[in-house]
Amino acid sequence: MHRPGRIATSQPERKATASAFDDADVARCYAARPPYAPALYAFLLGQVAGRGRALDLGCGPGKIAIVLADHFAEVVALDPSAAMIEAGRAADAGRHGGIAWTCETAEAYRTDRGFDLVTAGTSIHWLDHEAVFPKLAGWTGTLAVIAGDEPAAAPCGDDAWTAFLARWLARLGGRYDPAGAAAEARRHEAWMDIAGRREFPFTVRQSVADFIRGQHSRATWSRAVMGEALAAEFDRELEDLMRPFASDGQLELAMVSTLTWGAPRRTPHPAASPASVG
Repeated sequence: MHRPGRIATSQPERKATASAFDDADVARCYAARPPYAPALYAFLLGQVAGRGRALDLGCGPGKIAIVLADHFAEVVALDPSAAMIEAGRAADAGRHGGIAWTCETAEAYRTDRGFDLVTAGTSIHWLDHEAVFPKLAGWTGTLAVIAGDEPAAAPCGDDAWTAFLARWLARLGGRYDPAGAAAEARRHEAWMDIAGRREFPFTVRQSVADFIRGQHSRATWSRAVMGEALAAEFDRELEDLMRPFASDGQLELAMVSTLTWGAPRRTPHPAASPASVG
């Protein structure tokens, strides 16, 4: 499945689009996004020697941070959205005293202590890389970027899914551009000395209702952006599309989590184009 959405090509546009994650309903819906592969975390921990301190950038409701807290003495869970931080606290329910839930932007965050590991999920493309990566290079030698929280193949078939996305993006004034979205999602790689990349296939079963709810955790499909009436119509059409492919109300989702790891750079690679850096 392709990542839907309008493609922001400047930092002010990215900041404006990312403001959707301040919404409490988006934070609640985020819990319905599929998890990352458990095997990915086991592999990642094998690449990191220390277990003192980790930083999770754009932590959202703690999807990565809560897993890391089982292995590190301290995890700084950083997100500019108060709604996401509150959702993370609720999801963890106090089980991990070592998580420092921190409501602040990565651009503004300061610390005089380093990290054994810095992670970022799908939040990485929202950041101002020119402001954040020089700091990361001073804090850690290992940055892990984790992607793949939507199915690799649509249960309804990729052609039907593509048609659905294109139609709905057009209704919201956007355009379906998977190549542009993929380039935007990898823009941060100009600021990394990549040590490796690995994929972790796995399968998740999810109700049709949760699949739909998870879509509303994405900036493009947030109910606040769509409005109540349009969001309800979106839900009905998506249920009609997915329901025939469910068994006992459950979809079987073929997931692929992707781990890219390496060292953050203070400056981008000289060969990186201005478009890939900006």
